Amino acid sequence: MYRREYPDVPGLFDARFNQYNQPSLVTEFQKTWLISLIGGAMLLTGSGILFWNEGRAVRTAAALDEGLRDVLIPETQEVVFDENNGALVLISGKLDIQDSLKDEKYGISMPSVKMRKIVQMYQWYETEDGVTAGREAADSHVEKSYSYSTDWLDHHVDSSTFASTLGHHNPHKDSWPVNSSLVTNSRVKIGGFLLGSDLKEKFEDFKPFTSDFKPANADFKIYAGLYYHSNNHWSPEVGDWRVQFSYAGRHGEEFTMVGRQSGREIRPYQTSAGEDILLLRPGLRDVSEVFNSEQWNNRTATWIYRMAGWLVSFLGLSCMSTLLEIFMDQHPLVRRVVSLSITNLHFSVSITVTLFIIGVAWLLYRPLLALLLVLFGALPHLVPLARVWVSSRHEAVDRP
Repeated sequence: MYRREYPDVPGLFDARFNQYNQPSLVTEFQKTWLISLIGGAMLLTGSGILFWNEGRAVRTAAALDEGLRDVLIPETQEVVFDENNGALVLISGKLDIQDSLKDEKYGISMPSVKMRKIVQMYQWYETEDGVTAGREAADSHVEKSYSYSTDWLDHHVDSSTFASTLGHHNPHKDSWPVNSSLVTNSRVKIGGFLLGSDLKEKFEDFKPFTSDFKPANADFKIYAGLYYHSNNHWSPEVGDWRVQFSYAGRHGEEFTMVGRQSGREIRPYQTSAGEDILLLRPGLRDVSEVFNSEQWNNRTATWIYRMAGWLVSFLGLSCMSTLLEIFMDQHPLVRRVVSLSITNLHFSVSITVTLFIIGVAWLLYRPLLALLLVLFGALPHLVPLARVWVSSRHEAVDRP
């Protein structure tokens, strides 16, 4: 009768029932402590990636802006002027290489910045596959199966570690014929300027070297630019080996470089931002083209790391979703402010954290962009916060 007359009045049983079933953060953490700790570690890792990436991006952008402002183009590149010593200069022209890189055994002579020799041996290699067997969950187990194939490999494969060595034997490591190598030319010029060792390391676009020249009494065969030590390169046997040569930066090719003039050499230039500038581009390019290209590379790398940092943070918050949901249930006001109506909780929080970190990092270098990012990240949460404030004001006014 009492309940029928007053249906909205909470009863004693209801109060005890709600209190008894109220979830606890401590209890839930005890149940999910491992996944929660993993989630917390992932959240810290993602935030760390974002902090590191934005700091790197800001320093690189500032260094490139400083370089674009201070770079000099010498009146002539055939003569090195002492007054430009220590300055950031742009040099472009054809590579001048007088001394060729050689390999006497194969009759190779190449006027280039770098020459790479890759040695490959025909060997067995093992592939492991896992197949789950067993009908019942308790009886399930993994049976491993192995397959064996042969191919040209540039590293030694120890066949003694194979699951089945029968018929699968590679030569011992001591039988490896010669080692692969990379040789760099000691003297490379553009006009009167010498390329420093750091700049020569930037030549990484290797092209295969092909030649039909064969020294007398050679013990190899040449096919498609490869030097085969094999009786039949169409049907090689285990233990046969071959050599391939490639080069980077050939004499006469055109390049553009930006760096510090140190005597006659071009070396890294340190900016006031603490970053080094040493740029190399193929072809003849002007100042703006070189620096705009580098800024584009910086922005591309920045966005890749941003997505990686956000993804790790999002996954970390997803691992902690149960704890977050319990906390929000206990604090409905916080849920209204933090969680967006169109997304789930950990997605909205990860987006806000990402935008906040990016905005803070760019605050000194590009304050307008930084403020816009922080505002954009906080705006979806400021709207419900304003609604809560307005409703509380109305309640205060209506209250007698």
